[in-house]
Amino acid sequence: MKVRHAKPDELTSRPRNEKTLRPRQLAIRKRGRAIDKVLNDLNTGPASTIKRVELDDGESLVTIRAAIVRRINETGSSVKLGVRNGGTYPSRGSIPRSGRG
Repeated sequence: MKVRHAKPDELTSRPRNEKTLRPRQLAIRKRGRAIDKVLNDLNTGPASTIKRVELDDGESLVTIRAAIVRRINETGSSVKLGVRNGGTYPSRGSIPRSGRG
């Protein structure tokens, strides 16, 4: 064991090496930012505003719906969600029914 005098700059934290994100992680982060923007627009605008979230190539309706529901639950937002005709419709107001049955 050695004992020596330490310098104050030895106690400062070292800069971290940034990890490169995998394509899946990048897609999740990009989708999360877009969903946050939509939810923010809905929360600041009038309650009657309805947005349409369309799918890109390679995206699943189930995945997008789950991501939006997850963000709504995380933020505690009062946004309602409807899925019609291959699109997802978030709104603060009521979502019109599809007209069936």
